[in-house]
Amino acid sequence: MRAFAAVLSPFSLTVILFLLTACQPGPTDQTSSDAITGGFVTPDTGSAQPWTRLEALDDPNDFHFAIVSDRTGSARPGVFAGAMDKINLLSPAFVVSVGDLIEGYTDDQQQLDREWDEIESFVGKLDSPFFYTPGNHDMNNAVMAETWRQRFGPSYYHFLYKDVLFVVLNSELFGMVGSPQIPVPGPWQQAAQMKFVAQVLAQYPSPRWTIVLIHQPLWDNRDIHPDWLEVESLLGQRDYTVFAGHFHQYNHVQRNNRKFITLATTGGGSSLRGEAFGEFDQVAWVTMRDDGPQIANVDINGVMPDDVSDNSLRRTLTGFSQGIQVNTPMASAEMFEQVRHLVTLHNPGTQPLTVAPALAQPGSFTVEGLLPVSVLPGAEVEIPLTLSATAPIPYKELQAAAVDWTLTTTIGERPVQFTHRSVLLPLTEHTLEMLQNPVTLDGDLTEWGSLRYHVQRQGDVTSQDVAADDVSFRFDVRLDAEALYVAVDVIDDDVQQYADKIPRSQDAITLSIDPREAAARERSMHVGAAVLGGDMAKTIVAMLTPGEAAEDKLLPFLAENAAVIQSETVTTPTGYRSEILVPLSLVNERAGSADWREVRIALSVYDLDEGDGVPLQLHWQPYRYGNAPLAGTHRFVRNP
Repeated sequence: MRAFAAVLSPFSLTVILFLLTACQPGPTDQTSSDAITGGFVTPDTGSAQPWTRLEALDDPNDFHFAIVSDRTGSARPGVFAGAMDKINLLSPAFVVSVGDLIEGYTDDQQQLDREWDEIESFVGKLDSPFFYTPGNHDMNNAVMAETWRQRFGPSYYHFLYKDVLFVVLNSELFGMVGSPQIPVPGPWQQAAQMKFVAQVLAQYPSPRWTIVLIHQPLWDNRDIHPDWLEVESLLGQRDYTVFAGHFHQYNHVQRNNRKFITLATTGGGSSLRGEAFGEFDQVAWVTMRDDGPQIANVDINGVMPDDVSDNSLRRTLTGFSQGIQVNTPMASAEMFEQVRHLVTLHNPGTQPLTVAPALAQPGSFTVEGLLPVSVLPGAEVEIPLTLSATAPIPYKELQAAAVDWTLTTTIGERPVQFTHRSVLLPLTEHTLEMLQNPVTLDGDLTEWGSLRYHVQRQGDVTSQDVAADDVSFRFDVRLDAEALYVAVDVIDDDVQQYADKIPRSQDAITLSIDPREAAARERSMHVGAAVLGGDMAKTIVAMLTPGEAAEDKLLPFLAENAAVIQSETVTTPTGYRSEILVPLSLVNERAGSADWREVRIALSVYDLDEGDGVPLQLHWQPYRYGNAPLAGTHRFVRNP
């Protein structure tokens, strides 16, 4: 438009602009009652609005920039290069570095050129400008310093953006890492750098903010270099923030009532012990506002593109997960000593698959045989596992173990790594004992005698940990010619009951009885799919509370079952108790026959303590619809 307008008279240009403006279409979706506030066009909704405010955080003076940290010092291949793609997803105005981009420490010019060519190929992928800062790996001798000068010019410099002053310093002129008393030789002198600092700060005495970028955190030494103390003095009372790297550990200190931040790594050598140690791969995401920089440390592993997954990839990964089959033998004994499990690993893909197992949660037995294996495309590999107890233990007291299988392969051209969890638990059949004494549904469990099953510890490896002294329960199951009976005694010193809350939001007992054939009964399915797909409604589920509770409309089958199931739940000095009667007519209906031999029974309790927003759930055994269900658990068999 500028080139075209240059050949027109001012009058002609005015006429054309008027005509163009007049011909533009209006906002066809805007009604006469719409209003413009803070740039938003909103309808008139009366005295209440479905929004909090209309002052958007998009001040034209605000901007975002990213800071990358150490890539070298035992660089981990692919991390820094991958970070460039992820930074593009964030779309910063520009990117700055705090140094150590190459391994360096050499005067071999060919090697230096290869390393810098590689770095420039990485940062060349950025959509945003990139600003270099020298580190000790980038500049350690005269050859390296001259190489920097030829490629990038000055090793200390400044720039402004939207009235924010950026000052980039060469920490190696204050003193090299290996020889702190000696500045790096080459085309620059420390005295000239200090003169530069004084001049640029005097030239820009009152910018919105000043950002200082330097590799070594010179303030984080026992003996602070006097020249650095002079830099802090020159910064004076202006608003500023200092960023550094070098130590490969994040640190945040306050000096002079200002933030001095040492970043972690962007691919540099690190033990990666996590946030508490300050060891993680990061990009510092800085939002520059009028009141100063807002700093968010972004773990680059958490930055994902919009095509991170799709239906095809999910189906393929599900196939890999289903290729891990734990074949659990069913015992008939009451006591467990040792059993062998056979795990079958199938690779349904077109590329080799590496499977690395790790014991994620120990059970009440040892596990031997967890070794990494490689599986060729379309092939199967069997891993024999031995589960052993140090002393005989009743099957009903066994606690499950969990194994995390880390699968690594390539799908199409995409490297993929993910974890699948399996449950290990020796199994036996539990007996549906016949009722010896008539049961009166009153919450008094005297006629039951001793309850066989005692749950003190979480039996489900995918649920929250529940302390044994927080909540526990005992239960038993009996049978007569007319009904199946369940007794539960919950020990809980803080029983929370609310008539206006659904059972899942307070203290409650959950009972599930599934008498269907094994294929339907043991099909693995997530709880959401089980509810929405109707699988859970095909079982017999009851949720019981000591008092009144609101209807759970997400689970309408609960009300249908409650109309048939009889129960009585009462509070006790130690918690609450429940007696439940499930008519055999209902069991027969769900089984599709009166000749069923076994049912699958799951029992858990919700425990809400005062001050908690969400209750914990204590499961007796691995949850039927959990993330790592175990087929064949909770099997109760009746005698012929």
